[in-house]
Amino acid sequence: MKKVTIRDVARLAGCSIATVSRVLNQSGPSSLENKKRVLEAAETLNFEFNEVGRSLQRQSSKTLAVIIPTISNPVFADAVEGIQASAAESGYRILLGFANYDSEQELKSLETLMAHQIDGVVLTVSDVENSLAIERLEQDSVPYCLIFNQSRNPDSPAVCIDNALAAQNVGERLIKLGHKDIAFLAVQMTSSDRSRQRYSGLCEATRLSGIAKPDLVEVNYEPDNLEDSLSRLFIKRPDVSAIFASNDMLALASVRALRSLGKKIPEEVSIVGFDGIALTSLVHPTIATVFTPNREMGRRATALVIDAIKNNRKVTHQSVMLPFEFRSGQSLTFNQTNVPMHRLSPEHRPSSSLQMKSSQTKRADK
Repeated sequence: MKKVTIRDVARLAGCSIATVSRVLNQSGPSSLENKKRVLEAAETLNFEFNEVGRSLQRQSSKTLAVIIPTISNPVFADAVEGIQASAAESGYRILLGFANYDSEQELKSLETLMAHQIDGVVLTVSDVENSLAIERLEQDSVPYCLIFNQSRNPDSPAVCIDNALAAQNVGERLIKLGHKDIAFLAVQMTSSDRSRQRYSGLCEATRLSGIAKPDLVEVNYEPDNLEDSLSRLFIKRPDVSAIFASNDMLALASVRALRSLGKKIPEEVSIVGFDGIALTSLVHPTIATVFTPNREMGRRATALVIDAIKNNRKVTHQSVMLPFEFRSGQSLTFNQTNVPMHRLSPEHRPSSSLQMKSSQTKRADK
């Protein structure tokens, strides 16, 4: 017989997993109506607490678990540096686990690290809305905080940027530079809610401008099929003049692939990345990108988890939205076929030093 989980209780009660966790663990405020619905649902389903797991969690080990998709992308390496620095300042050590953009592996990594009596977790998941790892953390009332993930659920503690807004700003800039045929390049959208949010933001920019919806080009994690994928794109839409990649590593890989196809960058195709890793400014052409404060994300998330640990192990439910910047580069230029340079206002002409800060920086009350 399948074991009843906290997700099952939440579904029957019509509440979030976080609400169920607060009620059953008495770890935070909840309305009388929610308490009644949760308790009735738990009784109906014969839900059993994991008392052994919770008792182990109460024994402080001064250890935090960190679960990220991969260390090969400098974005996550930067975040881990921030996590390590913040943890060390408070006398904590970290244990690192990798999930390879796989939700089942996220849970396996978490369970492995939980065996070391961790006090809290900082993690990035593939899909925050359907995460088995988050479900397990809520069920055992383990303090945690997401990084990079942007949740629609305000109950999920997270430190991130507004991915959709950042991508919409990129789309608006591309359109102002005369690009009417734009493609979005991503790695397996089903395994990254950040990519889906960025594509949504780009689509919103094109919708508001009345131009064609961006083509979506999906490739493998090891983009050995990138050249073939881009070749098919140009056969389908030969007028594509700009490619927005879901991350900088993919943007860098697309430079080589486009050159193999005989495309000049940026004269024929402009490229924009996302993340702002250092390598984007060390290559030729330098890559236009959205700079995200990855180390700061790690520091802030770790501070929230440690604060939750000190606060009687109550999970801190808040979402912190950090600012982003658009940084232009040699990979981005105006589309000569649509907008002559003399018609562009000075602020829309390409400049390697141009920076555009997020128009909306949201922070939750502390």
